[in-house]
Amino acid sequence: MKKASAWSLALFGCIGLWLGAAPAWGAPAPALSEVRVFKVESARCTEAIPERADSTRQCEHRGPTKVYVMEVGLGNNSLAFYNGERLAGQSTAICQVGSISQACSGAGTVMGYIYVYALNVSAQGWFEYSNSSINVPHTTLKTMLNIR
Repeated sequence: MKKASAWSLALFGCIGLWLGAAPAWGAPAPALSEVRVFKVESARCTEAIPERADSTRQCEHRGPTKVYVMEVGLGNNSLAFYNGERLAGQSTAICQVGSISQACSGAGTVMGYIYVYALNVSAQGWFEYSNSSINVPHTTLKTMLNIR
């Protein structure tokens, strides 16, 4: 019978440590549960948008304007429009790290996204955003805001 060398035993120890440190399989992706505009920012003012608001109220936004959308859960077909014109935006993943939600930096679980859309407002108009959940039945959620 052949004796095991110290090197082969050390290899099993290293593999065991590596497997022990491997992350467990994650939970299912969170279904899309909310989409809403939470801020509109222009040279004239920055306006926090309350839940269920259908219009900006604090000022008339004109010129370069940013619209911030919060998405809770995960979707796979985000679409944004201003007065019917499709917009491209930038997204930041938001992770749950313990009891804190923050921009993802390699830790935590992705719980949603913040999207920022830059547009040029020349007159009052409608901003629309929609996305479909990645989970069956792929429910589509939509929010609209009249930007004055």
